[in-house]
Amino acid sequence: MTSPISSIRNLGPAYEESCAKIGIKSAEELRELGADETYRRLLQAGTKPHFIGYYVLVMALQGRPWNDCKDDEK
Repeated sequence: MTSPISSIRNLGPAYEESCAKIGIKSAEELRELGADETYRRLLQAGTKPHFIGYYVLVMALQGRPWNDCKDDEK
């Protein structure tokens, strides 16, 4: 059984749609790929780079609130 990407905290329908465009269709696939590879694929597909987009993904995969990233961690 697979879970939708939007089942991951902080990631909603828009993120799910972006992932579908790069062939990632489930939360399990996203977790397996990890933040670095997923973000690399999003950039290759035309997503504009932005540090907030990256750290939101990192925080989501860690099960943390998107705004939990502070100071040196950013």
